[in-house]
Amino acid sequence: MRPIRLLALGLGASVLAWQGGNALQGRFLHPFLVSDIAMSLVLVVGGLWPGERGAAAVMLGGFAALGGIFLSATTGRLLLGGYRDPGTVLTTLGIVPCLAAAVALGRRLARPGP
Repeated sequence: MRPIRLLALGLGASVLAWQGGNALQGRFLHPFLVSDIAMSLVLVVGGLWPGERGAAAVMLGGFAALGGIFLSATTGRLLLGGYRDPGTVLTTLGIVPCLAAAVALGRRLARPGP
């Protein structure tokens, strides 16, 4: 569970930092702003949550939602022709850890016990 907690903290902090970079470059307002910030905070809270099952449930929701956000952002960027844009690459790569963590957390929550 510790590696998934670290992934949640790292990915949540990375997306928040990306939004900070967008703000510094004058690109603060965009279609995924609120969802990026909200789900990043969910991942950070889940990564710090004291109990294991509660943390797993919070992180599962955060990873699943952020994976969907990344998928939508990638699709939108590709439709706009941003094939080689760094944001397209990062949102595409971001889907992988979200999917892997969501599967692992789902399996963890399916097991009985604390």
